[in-house]
Amino acid sequence: MVALDKNRYYITLQSGTTVAEIRSEKGSSTYDFEIEATDVEVGMLRDLMNNCVHGDFMMWMHGHTLWSDMPDRDNDEYDDNLRAIYQIIYQHGTSKTKQDLEQMGLVKLLGLDRNELRPF
Repeated sequence: MVALDKNRYYITLQSGTTVAEIRSEKGSSTYDFEIEATDVEVGMLRDLMNNCVHGDFMMWMHGHTLWSDMPDRDNDEYDDNLRAIYQIIYQHGTSKTKQDLEQMGLVKLLGLDRNELRPF
């Protein structure tokens, strides 16, 4: 089995997942979290963020139609994706990132210290 190299990435979630950003360079922009992850792990994180963007749109669409049971399912799926995003950030986060998530109360609230991504 070949070990994949981990790189440092800078994650921004300040404005929610619809404008979330993963950068490989710190640059002059602000960021919320720092992680060390492989390209595959970052790809998983990007996929989850894209799922949240789609879920956010679907919640809006279903909220403006007569399909009464759809927003609940959309909301649950969005929440699951958001938990998984924070779990990946916590699991691959630097010590400062982990400390920040603990101080925010998200580690205990969302069970971010669990090893598995799902179920929550």
